[in-house]
Amino acid sequence: MIRQSWDETAAKRARIRGCLLGGAIGDALGNPIEFLSLRSIRETHGAAGVTTLVPDGSGVVGRVTDDTQMTLFTAEGLIRAHARTSSKGIEGSETAVVRHAYLRWLDTQNHPGPPPAEGTGDLVRSGWLRTQPWLYARRAPGNACLSGLMSKHVP
Repeated sequence: MIRQSWDETAAKRARIRGCLLGGAIGDALGNPIEFLSLRSIRETHGAAGVTTLVPDGSGVVGRVTDDTQMTLFTAEGLIRAHARTSSKGIEGSETAVVRHAYLRWLDTQNHPGPPPAEGTGDLVRSGWLRTQPWLYARRAPGNACLSGLMSKHVP
């Protein structure tokens, strides 16, 4: 295993945080105009288009979208998978760990707030991210995501 210096680790973490934050900001910028034509965007926001956060159809500025929600749960799943591999030396469960994270995301689409865990060993309903009430809102997720996660089939 290659060990990184503290500076290298800090720089890597800063880049990851920057990517997550940049993606969330870009998503919030694009959300109100996602389905508009270029012509419609320019008619509404001028020739330069959207250059700052603007309200969505409900009047909310900077709304967290389903894509940002799912990105956060993906990151959480990857962190958990890495922690499992590092602490237990068990590899090969990354897909299952990330799927559990996606099931936590699914809860944010189907419940008004964090549902209770089904016991202390609940692999899905665990962790800090799922306790954040601001994530519990359906933001027009794709039907393929919803139906795929709701099915019992695990490839």
